[in-house]
Amino acid sequence: MNIKRNFVFLTLLVTAFVLAGCYRSQNPVEPVQNSANPIAHKLSIPVGALLDSAELYINVTTAGDEQVTLHGITNYWEENSVTWNNFSGSYNPVSDADFTPDAAGWYRVDVTSLVSNWLDSTLANNGILLKEETPAQMQFYSSKEGGNGPYLKIFWTFNGTTGYDSSGASEDAFIYSGEGDINYGDSTNLITGWQDTTEYQTLVKFEIEQTPVQMGCTRSFGYWKTHSLYGPAPYDSVWAMLGEDSTFFLSEKSNYMVMWTAPKHGNTYYLLAHQYITAELNFLHGADPSDLQEAFNDATALFETYTPDEIEVLHGNDPLRQQFISLKNIFDEYNGGMIGPGSCEDMSLRSVAKPY
Repeated sequence: MNIKRNFVFLTLLVTAFVLAGCYRSQNPVEPVQNSANPIAHKLSIPVGALLDSAELYINVTTAGDEQVTLHGITNYWEENSVTWNNFSGSYNPVSDADFTPDAAGWYRVDVTSLVSNWLDSTLANNGILLKEETPAQMQFYSSKEGGNGPYLKIFWTFNGTTGYDSSGASEDAFIYSGEGDINYGDSTNLITGWQDTTEYQTLVKFEIEQTPVQMGCTRSFGYWKTHSLYGPAPYDSVWAMLGEDSTFFLSEKSNYMVMWTAPKHGNTYYLLAHQYITAELNFLHGADPSDLQEAFNDATALFETYTPDEIEVLHGNDPLRQQFISLKNIFDEYNGGMIGPGSCEDMSLRSVAKPY
């Protein structure tokens, strides 16, 4: 048996991503894979996790080589109603970060201190204001309405493992002192800078929530399939210990690719592989493997021996095909909570159930 795939080894394998330290980008950068203009949702960080870093990505469409400063916003505002006059300078005059766009492209700005203040309630999360101090030319950015809008990435460490989440802005707008009562929340552009003696400022907001983490229970194939590095749901850092891009046995596909491969012609290889990878992730999530260990070892031996093509040609009651099906059914019961420690989904329902 491949020792690497044995749970005894998996439970000892606690690895972490090596994250880059805090930095401030002064030149255009490429957006992180699968993160350009992500869909807006509540960024999630586990309760008790240590925030390692936070990065704002913003797409500059017209640069002016002028310094842009970032400030925490101190009052509530809404994208479709905020104006220069009703916003009324509601931001901390001391900047938390800055960058200087000297060419069009994506810029990455370290906003760790500001996000940390939101998480520890030092400052209410009302978003970020971008402005220019020196009266000069205007600089333009893409808004979420224009596509490639601003997004935020947060990185954390929890119980020795690392994770991250990214989200597009939930709201963004620019305000203009020259037309103090007009709202620009639906503009395809965001603007900072000056036009003669009138000023443009940009407002961006992200939603962040701290969520309790359930350990020791199982999650479904559908959950793990969608919570990898590649989304579409928020990233679950347990994937970091298995590796989305690691090759799955003799399949010549990555773990991620296998999870998204439909079982063509009822190929029982992939039916079992989906549940096998799900179980591996549940083990790493802290679920007790005892009730699945024998089946897990048997499945491991099969995957070390056969390729997807060899199993696809099997039909009906072929004994080997039936072995794959039988094991798949046991994995279904474990991952679904019918045997083993129970499903996280069921525990969540029990935790909110009202007493009689």
